[in-house]
Amino acid sequence: MGADLSFRFPVSGRCAGLILALAAISGCKTEADPDQPTLLGAPPAVAYLGVEYYYNWGAYGGESILDYSLTNEPAWLALEDTSNKARQGIIMRGVPGLTGGSRGESDLGQRENIELVTTDGRAAGFEPFSIDVKHNLVALEETTLTEGETQEPDEARETRCAIPELDTGSYSFNLPRYSAADGAPDGFIPVVYETRRAFARVTLDQPSVTRVALAFEFRSDFDPGRCDNNQVDPNHQDCRQSSANRNYAVIGEDIVALGDPARFPVDQNGEPLTYIRYATDDNPVYRGVITFEPGVTECYIPFEVVDDRIPEEPETVELVLTEVREGIASLGSSGRGLKSSIVINDNEPELRIETLGGGNRDTINAGETRLYRAILQEDRTAEFRARLARVGELTGVSAETFEIVQESAANPGSYRVDNTLVFPVGQNEVEFGVRARNYSTLSTARDDNRVPLGTDRRFQAGRDGYVRPAQEVLLELNLNRLTSPLSWADGFVPTDVAVNHNGRLFVAGYDPSANNQVQVRVHAQDGVPLETVEVTPVGMALPPTAVYIDAKSRVVSQNNNRIDRHELAVAFSIAQSIAGEPVLGGTDALVALYHYESDAYQPTWPGTVYRAGTSGDDTVRWVGINRASGALSIGGETRGAWPGQSYAGGIDSFIAQVHSQQNAGILEPVPGPVKQVGSSGDETVAGGDARSSLALNFGNASTTLDGLGKIGPYFFNGNSSGQPTVYQVGVSADESLGAGVYDGAGVVLLGSALQSYGISKPGEDNPGQSDNLLVREAINSRAGFALGFSLSGQPTSAFTLNDIDDSADEWLTAGVLFDRDLVVAGSTTGRFTGNSQGPVANSTNGIFARLNREDSEQPYRNWRSQLASDNLEILDLENYRDHELVALVSQEGERKLILLGPEGDLLTPLVP
Repeated sequence: MGADLSFRFPVSGRCAGLILALAAISGCKTEADPDQPTLLGAPPAVAYLGVEYYYNWGAYGGESILDYSLTNEPAWLALEDTSNKARQGIIMRGVPGLTGGSRGESDLGQRENIELVTTDGRAAGFEPFSIDVKHNLVALEETTLTEGETQEPDEARETRCAIPELDTGSYSFNLPRYSAADGAPDGFIPVVYETRRAFARVTLDQPSVTRVALAFEFRSDFDPGRCDNNQVDPNHQDCRQSSANRNYAVIGEDIVALGDPARFPVDQNGEPLTYIRYATDDNPVYRGVITFEPGVTECYIPFEVVDDRIPEEPETVELVLTEVREGIASLGSSGRGLKSSIVINDNEPELRIETLGGGNRDTINAGETRLYRAILQEDRTAEFRARLARVGELTGVSAETFEIVQESAANPGSYRVDNTLVFPVGQNEVEFGVRARNYSTLSTARDDNRVPLGTDRRFQAGRDGYVRPAQEVLLELNLNRLTSPLSWADGFVPTDVAVNHNGRLFVAGYDPSANNQVQVRVHAQDGVPLETVEVTPVGMALPPTAVYIDAKSRVVSQNNNRIDRHELAVAFSIAQSIAGEPVLGGTDALVALYHYESDAYQPTWPGTVYRAGTSGDDTVRWVGINRASGALSIGGETRGAWPGQSYAGGIDSFIAQVHSQQNAGILEPVPGPVKQVGSSGDETVAGGDARSSLALNFGNASTTLDGLGKIGPYFFNGNSSGQPTVYQVGVSADESLGAGVYDGAGVVLLGSALQSYGISKPGEDNPGQSDNLLVREAINSRAGFALGFSLSGQPTSAFTLNDIDDSADEWLTAGVLFDRDLVVAGSTTGRFTGNSQGPVANSTNGIFARLNREDSEQPYRNWRSQLASDNLEILDLENYRDHELVALVSQEGERKLILLGPEGDLLTPLVP
């Protein structure tokens, strides 16, 4: 801006015209007048306490050298005495808090309408501006470190302090010792541990013109007065190692500012650091002062992490900047102190426990001892130990149900009770045993006792030379009490099985001694009978009939509360009327629903059984409970037309839903949607699934159903709107379906064929191929198959299960999801495993296989099992807690339940 010495007004076209007019009146020369004195620039709007504020103004105009002055300026701001002779302009500088009287924090805040004025003695220009003075903030970086590991160093820069050399040292102290019996204090152990130097980064927001010295100290929330288990002695293990102290470092044991005053920190050239001082009179050393020289914005607080031999969880200590001892800086926005966390991770050898097949879960029969492998992950230079124990509370039983044993060195083959494993230097694997005791559950418990095995955290805490666990539970053990096959001496014939709440076994079938009455026998996990649910009247004579069940636990609302409702659905087919209800024609589909109440299963619907079907024969093949809605789905085969559906001829397949509806406070069955699929030929249904919002039928057809020329195995969703889409996957008559499984994302079809299968995926080897393709290759004998498909029919996985010699026949008839994998079961006429002799002529053995679809090569996820019992068939397969496989089998015509462990070992030996 410009003005004469008498008047101040802005330069504009109007003002310029006025000046020319005045010049003409006074008879001045006609050449152009010089430009108005004008300032150039925009100074910084922010300044910082203790930091130089500097700005070099530019200017032009005027008849002579310009003079400059400030108005309304803060006390700390001034112009240099000498004007710029090389060009017009002036330098403005100052240090808030220091220059102009060292007013300190009084210089903080916004100063507006400061003006720089320039003049040549005749005219003047000026420029207003504002400056906001702020604190020069200190920042303290949080750090995560690991015992025994060197921190990543920084690169040297001019504005940084010298980088500390991250060397190793040693530190000695007296480690508290605890009684092995109860953790009571038992003196001290002198220890010497290696330390690793580390540092915490401290930064100034802006370079100060003076030294800035900051006091620091380490603090911890460790408090031995906070105890577990009603202890009060602060030296007791339950106090020093209590749950409240578990994640806090102990200063002087886990971390020290300086472990040895004779080993002062040096830079990377070996020179002692000049910017750090420690209070070495403290024991342990935990505080000091860090000093920033003028112009430096980053310095480091060196400290030492103790590399002990104690298993610990991640521990935290606080580094606190307590005050500014010299210079001007602000410890955080409040200025009252600044803190950050240093997290120290443990580096003790990490323990992993697995079965001899590499698994992380197993089942042991009561009275049996089974071997396991304990493995340390890291190399080490000292002996370490691991004390094993149950993780968590003992539940469901009154006394401990297992013991840890180790083989006696003096007497190989015999075992002694010893739950402490010793790992000498150079030995990273130790075998030990778990012996399952015979036990009884409490009156309200039905499940097998489960043993989550891990390290004894309470015992190991604070003790030198013990390992840390890779995770809290290292091995999941199930202690099985049903050690022989479950059978029925009264002649009861089971046809289906389910497992539900508290490990109850639900076995559906009919009782020939009671006129083939339809029943569900309920047993505890140890095989003890709990109750018999009689589905049809005792005196009613029926033909033998296959009975199907599903048992689910659902969360429902009752009296404004969310409760677990345990339900049981039973379905079968008969031609007789049960309670005078009309027969629809031929055999009809019947279904009953029960719920658990007052320690027994009660009928949910009045009249117990609901009847549905067509004028032809309707044969049930499966029943399912939808966990979300509670609706029942029954699937099977029909020779008639269900309501709203068309009969295609021969035998069609169907899915019919039955809903429960309130009527005057009573739940009654009402018919739901029905879907029917068929052809002119005969279809068979091998099973189904209603666990999700889907209702899936798995079947087999001798003719095409999808209109695409495919034959054999198929599936469809009965909950689809409109006519369901049928996905048929076979191409030759030898492909037949035995079962199906829904895996949460798609389906897996199980069966048998004279083919081996694979998946061809799009890629460089298959140009032009956009989707997965199922590929086949002829083989010499029938093999089992497990073919995965998306719900839209795209192939996703393929397994072929053939005998070792490719000379016998295999069939897959059952499957179940098991611990991320799929376990399938069926029969063979040959050698399914390499160590099997195979069945006698014209006979079969039962087979099982675990299929891993994640490309894992671990043995426990890729096993085969063959039961050396002739004339054995697998009828159904269920999963108990991912610990046991429950199989309904027929052995020489006698039906029974058997159990297998998670790696295929038979828990209930069969008599050949």
